[in-house]
Amino acid sequence: MKFWLFSKVQFKVSDPVALIESYCFQSNFFKNYDLLLINNKGRKITDVNKIGARINRSLFKKCKRIISDANNLCIFKDDLDVFLKNSNARREKNIRELNDKVVKKLLKIPGMGLSKATKVLHTLYPNIIPMLDDPLQMKYQIWNPSWTVKKADEILISYYENMEKGGNLKNLNRIYNKIDENLKCLTKVRMFDILWWSYLKAESLKQENKNIKWTTIK
Repeated sequence: MKFWLFSKVQFKVSDPVALIESYCFQSNFFKNYDLLLINNKGRKITDVNKIGARINRSLFKKCKRIISDANNLCIFKDDLDVFLKNSNARREKNIRELNDKVVKKLLKIPGMGLSKATKVLHTLYPNIIPMLDDPLQMKYQIWNPSWTVKKADEILISYYENMEKGGNLKNLNRIYNKIDENLKCLTKVRMFDILWWSYLKAESLKQENKNIKWTTIK
């Protein structure tokens, strides 16, 4: 299957189901974090540290207050499929509302970068909010040199535009229909997180050792 990253680069995964499964049985993140959603159970805000956020526990009260004050935002009510059916204008409006009322406030907390902020939001809203980890931000900035975390709405808008690109969502739906029932605690947003992270990791290792020729991901 072929996937796009920020509508700029295409990568191919020969067997995405196998790649996602291998991530799950090799990663403690799946056992300690993703499995918390099995049987439609929710996660607590403090569970974010089980995905490697390393947020000081003293900051959770502030995070919780910010998110609680905005828990009725439109974007939180949709899953990925529903959200992408909205017009571009409506999506952008909802994203900017999220940025103004939640993300900007989270970023004002000392030590809270965009990676940690989006991990907090993904922990609570896994069907719609992605984790914008540092490697993903760095890749985005290569294509958008003037971008900074102060423009978090821009990278989020690009993320959702990318999900429509070249069949990304269609392929994620195919994967979701194929994976084992016990892995369906992985949302489509989370599955794409595993795929892009694997691609960027493979790309980085290939650059370090040009003799590596990956067969599972290109």
